[in-house]
Amino acid sequence: MRGVYRSTDGGATWKQLLTRGPKAGAVDLAMDPANPRVLYATFWEVSRNPWHFSSGGPGSGLFKSTDGGDTWTDISRNPGLPRGVLGRIAVTVSPANPERVWALVEAADGGVFRSDNGGQTWTKVNQQNSLRQRAWYFSHIYADPQNADTVYALNVGMYKSIDGVPESRQTLFP
Repeated sequence: MRGVYRSTDGGATWKQLLTRGPKAGAVDLAMDPANPRVLYATFWEVSRNPWHFSSGGPGSGLFKSTDGGDTWTDISRNPGLPRGVLGRIAVTVSPANPERVWALVEAADGGVFRSDNGGQTWTKVNQQNSLRQRAWYFSHIYADPQNADTVYALNVGMYKSIDGVPESRQTLFP
């Protein structure tokens, strides 16, 4: 029953729009503020038992809809994103420039990725482990509502970039 759901009657009934099977759940959903029909959803395949922890697998991924969730495209392997096993992914859309999408990706070669064309291609702008060290608890990313170059990454600490490239200028808030 995991997945992305939509209600068209104020929550009285719900319809499942996207699922990745019983091992993965939807963990983030972002909407383009300029066009509410454009949605991004992330899924995370994770297993945690007292004797074992596994983060990532074929159920993890990043998806985009341009029709309000009726259909979805897997953009997890678009140019610039990691090629290996994906774990938790956080996603946000810049209200200042809706073509700018940020993703914080847990992967062996993960980090903070930026797209300036609505998720078609990506550039890794930060690979520091401090921004993704506790993905299963704290992994979030938020775009500033007024400045497309300002982004916030939340993990064990809170990080802020004001130049669109978190690796070159970041501030840790206590």
